[in-house]
Amino acid sequence: MSGRPRRAASASERARVSVTRAVRQAMARLGERHPLLAQHLDRTIRTGTYCGYFPDPRAPVSWTL
Repeated sequence: MSGRPRRAASASERARVSVTRAVRQAMARLGERHPLLAQHLDRTIRTGTYCGYFPDPRAPVSWTL
């Protein structure tokens, strides 16, 4: 193989990727038990440099516990 040698990802990038993967796996498992909640979280959770829950203010959610 030829080409440039790869540089190791920074610790922060590895952490970001690990967190994103863990969140997506948890949402996939949740989808097996509660598809509507998983669908909601898929639309409202953002991952990347910062992670957050960003619900649409035009579509308020009412939770029943």
